[in-house]
Amino acid sequence: MSTSTRETSVHGAYALCRLTVAQGELVEALTRTIWTGRVGANSTVFRETAATVAAQIEKGGGVLLMCGDEPVGSGRWVPVPYGAAPWMEVKRVGVLPGHTGQGLGALILDALEAQGQEAGKHGAQLAVRSDQPRLVEYYAALGYQLADDVDLTTMNPLEPPPFGMRKVF
Repeated sequence: MSTSTRETSVHGAYALCRLTVAQGELVEALTRTIWTGRVGANSTVFRETAATVAAQIEKGGGVLLMCGDEPVGSGRWVPVPYGAAPWMEVKRVGVLPGHTGQGLGALILDALEAQGQEAGKHGAQLAVRSDQPRLVEYYAALGYQLADDVDLTTMNPLEPPPFGMRKVF
């Protein structure tokens, strides 16, 4: 499946491209590969399908991280209500092993936030798995704050509740 070249931004050897609905299958497979071995087998990531991923992209948006012709990372967002203002929920930000530790997750998150701002969102929320508390510090360094009232679009009843975090734009 070909990748989108619309609204591409380049960061060294990497390029960020806005996702299209047609890339649901590509992104589902990439996300599954990224998360395999990093989260438990009962994670909701393993219950996603190409159709559910495409539906999220259609509702909100997302980005694909490319290294040359190879997709190596991605992230998505969906619109959510919070108070009287429209917000976004950041979902499935990740990069393949071998590309981690270079700040690429932050680049993906920044691009997602920019898409949300373009769409009139006032802020973003996200969830950090309870078994990955080190990511709370990571997202805090990117401007997110713990919030115990985050209502997620996808909850996993098989896992302990995640840490909710929010950032106002």
